[in-house]
Amino acid sequence: MSKRQWLCLLGAWVIVFPFFGITLTLLKGIAFVTGLIIISIAYKIPQEFKEDLQNSDSTFVETNNKDIVQ
Repeated sequence: MSKRQWLCLLGAWVIVFPFFGITLTLLKGIAFVTGLIIISIAYKIPQEFKEDLQNSDSTFVETNNKDIVQ
């Protein structure tokens, strides 16, 4: 699973878990741990994107679309 999919699942978890009927102390602990996990995943996404751009062999090619006949 990609990190974005994990973030979506954790977002759904954050929405649902308050309705499980657990104690407030445990609820706060779970929310804190879940928040740390979300932050750590979200922090790593831009770094991986930059690494992918640096490692890619593709180059940007600008084209002139004036020659296209419609």
